[in-house]
Amino acid sequence: MLPLTLIRRPLTPAQADAIMRRAWIVPACFYAIGVAAALVLVALIALGSPALGLRCSLAIVCILLVAFIPAAVAYARAPSRPPRVTATTTRQGERTVTELLLTGDTTFSQSRLAGFTWGVSGVLISLIPLAFSSSTKSGFLISLWACILIVSLLVKQTYLYFPQPRDVKAQKLLLAPSGFAFAEKDILPRLKTAAWSDVTGVGETVKGMTAIHWTSDGEDGVMWLRLKDPGLSYSAFERLIDYFASNPRRRRVLGTETGVDVVRALLRGQDPDA
Repeated sequence: MLPLTLIRRPLTPAQADAIMRRAWIVPACFYAIGVAAALVLVALIALGSPALGLRCSLAIVCILLVAFIPAAVAYARAPSRPPRVTATTTRQGERTVTELLLTGDTTFSQSRLAGFTWGVSGVLISLIPLAFSSSTKSGFLISLWACILIVSLLVKQTYLYFPQPRDVKAQKLLLAPSGFAFAEKDILPRLKTAAWSDVTGVGETVKGMTAIHWTSDGEDGVMWLRLKDPGLSYSAFERLIDYFASNPRRRRVLGTETGVDVVRALLRGQDPDA
């Protein structure tokens, strides 16, 4: 998430969570700037400035503000949407293996994709009158190009306008009795793994990257993870990792469906052994 990537000083999980709970400030600032720009354009039009270019600019600002409302709301509410915890069962040879999967909420990613697509489409349409004011040929070409592009996207790439959870990347954390695997939500997905027996604890977060300390064969190291799902709080992630790293006897529950309740309790800050 944007706020943490801008902070260079090390943050404890509690400090990182406190910042993420104020994530609504980011879209609020962007919308304040957008509304201010729209009001300036309205004032200039009312004062009699050359109107067509200003009206086109005003239309673009309003279109973008409206198109990104769902994304702004989803961004602000993201810290209150916990990851989904499910048990996955696969066959490995002659035995059945059960592991637990934490899947991050994709509401913001879906809203952002839809907002961008609808916003670009709206901007293209708003440019048509400006193109016609230049020349009839330019207006016709822009209209034809915008129509072909929007119709082709609606027909062939419908998910861009109406994205579903499967259409966007989600942060995933796989928990097994032997260790965990973390799939980073990036342009090029990266899988990072660690054994419970090697993990010594969760460290501080620096510029959005969280440290996982480990020791193996007498060698100490740090694995850095970028937690992009704000629904998985840093404190909850620390509780989860520390619990299974320090309780070897409880790791077996990660290979059963009962482990779903244990993990959910840890995420909520409850005692899983109560």
